Amino acid sequence: MKQNKQKNYNTKARFRLLDMLCFVVWFGVLSGLAGIAFLRTKGLFGGATVYLRYHTMWMTPSVNVLILGVAGLAALPFVMRLSRPMALRITCVVLGSVGFLNILCLESRRTFSRIHFIPKVILAIGLAIALQRLIAWRAQGFERWVRRTIPVMLLLVIVLTLAVGGWHHFLGREIIADLPDPPESAPNVLLIVLDTVRAESMSLYGYERPTTPFLKSLAEQGVVFQWAIAPCSHTLPSHASLFTGRFQYETGANWSTPLGPTYPTLAEVLSSHGYATAGFVANTSVCTTLSGLSRGFGRFEDQITFVGKFFNSSSIIRFALKQNWIRKLIGYRDLLGRKRVDRITDDFLRWFDRIPGGRPFFAFLNYYDAHQPYLPPEEFDGMFGPTDLLGTYLGRYNHGVPCSLDNTSPKEIQALHNSYDASIAYLDAGLKRLFTELSRRDLLERTFVILVSDHGEEFGEHSVLGHGTDLHIQSIHVPLLLRYPASVPRGITVNKPVSLRDVPATTMEILGLADAGAFPGRSLSRHWTGTDRSQSEPGEPILSELIYAPWDPEWAPVSKGDMKSLITGEMHYIRNGDGTEEVYNLRDDPAEHNNLIQTPRGAEAAAQAKHIIEGNLY
Repeated sequence: MKQNKQKNYNTKARFRLLDMLCFVVWFGVLSGLAGIAFLRTKGLFGGATVYLRYHTMWMTPSVNVLILGVAGLAALPFVMRLSRPMALRITCVVLGSVGFLNILCLESRRTFSRIHFIPKVILAIGLAIALQRLIAWRAQGFERWVRRTIPVMLLLVIVLTLAVGGWHHFLGREIIADLPDPPESAPNVLLIVLDTVRAESMSLYGYERPTTPFLKSLAEQGVVFQWAIAPCSHTLPSHASLFTGRFQYETGANWSTPLGPTYPTLAEVLSSHGYATAGFVANTSVCTTLSGLSRGFGRFEDQITFVGKFFNSSSIIRFALKQNWIRKLIGYRDLLGRKRVDRITDDFLRWFDRIPGGRPFFAFLNYYDAHQPYLPPEEFDGMFGPTDLLGTYLGRYNHGVPCSLDNTSPKEIQALHNSYDASIAYLDAGLKRLFTELSRRDLLERTFVILVSDHGEEFGEHSVLGHGTDLHIQSIHVPLLLRYPASVPRGITVNKPVSLRDVPATTMEILGLADAGAFPGRSLSRHWTGTDRSQSEPGEPILSELIYAPWDPEWAPVSKGDMKSLITGEMHYIRNGDGTEEVYNLRDDPAEHNNLIQTPRGAEAAAQAKHIIEGNLY
């Protein structure tokens, strides 16, 4: 009977377009759902949980269908000439290869990330061949099963999209519902984070190039901290400390671990006091809703739906866009869908214009224009020197990956630096527009402004390009500017080292809110009102951390593992994960060229720092 059925099956009509479309949809949706499942699981193949939005639930299967559709239509003229069983087998090999490659290209799978592209293609084809051999035994039944399960799979995509989207919407409504009445005459709070902007490259901090003329003039209206130190040298832990006042070892926020609910955030506390809260972020790879940074915000805009984002939902396309030869071929350099400074400003102003009158706001603006790859608009490009060699470097640059100086010439580094400085100048001009709009809306005098960066950037000072792999001063020395005419004096410069983890406590003290003890740390106002005004005293030790666990980013070739940094007075101590130690005198050697660990002064500073760190004082 089975032989007769198989015989009847062999004599059926040849493979047609409709048959191919059915298999394209089935393989595309299945590989998309499998990719989502792999991204959301840890341990099976190593790696980390990836933050997903509801867009991903429908975008990933849809774009996979399009990619497989191209492969299927290319193979259709050939398979149409074959018998139906052979056509089915070839179709399964073609579509299965692309489907398996989609999973093998997932960035979060540590096992997969160690495989280069060509071996991945070969492995995907091998898996597809094995699959078609299994299918060949039940070809007719498999075809029937494909047609019957397509509606179920499409329904599953719709349900997942609505469920995830509805859950995020519910969380947002829960946060903003029934806000209490705010304190009378409560000021607004505007937290501006200039992602990846180091203090050393700002004319506000004495840099010879006029990169921040507007911010330099704005600083005359408030307090500037000359030695503000970030708690970490990469984005999520630093933002987590900025929001909670906690160190990285307390928040647990890391490369792959979101900020947990253990400690309250500034947005949560201010929301409980009647503040309308919103976040507008341009760093759409790290500062997402599921990173935990959105907790407490009534509105949090981290992702946008656009054509580039749609195609970027495919792991194959993301992987392809990280290949140097492909980027060179298509002339692609920038981050796909980067939000520029004006977009963030416009989104914030649009939101503010809808706030009910009289209610204060807390807004968090994350600007990303100075992040790699440094590609300012044409009118700013080249304003500080030639960038013609930038393309040579970007041809080797793997987006988001810190790298060593191997195969990077001094001229290329200078081109990078020129473009980075121009990006900061472009950002400065965009901030001028923001403050002009604030003034036009009569907001500026009623708003406590906190302008800061989450971490710095390195340009070969310590054989590193980028950030997130060490705690040298170029990576943790960041700008910090406070402005609020009612409580913050004008034209003050604080020369003592301070930590960004004091920002939440400072905000509560400036606002005069009752639960000022919600955050650890001390208000920075002590530097202009209290006992810490003396510039001759060294001030308290400032701790920074870089903790890779539980997921060591092996893609960072210059990583030295977990490390700690402590600034005590003018001395900067670094304990690297490989056991090596470094000590620098920031007063005599602000760029940290001379490691003093082998000198008596350096050994003394190291012993003092280790005593503080190991004494659990932090």
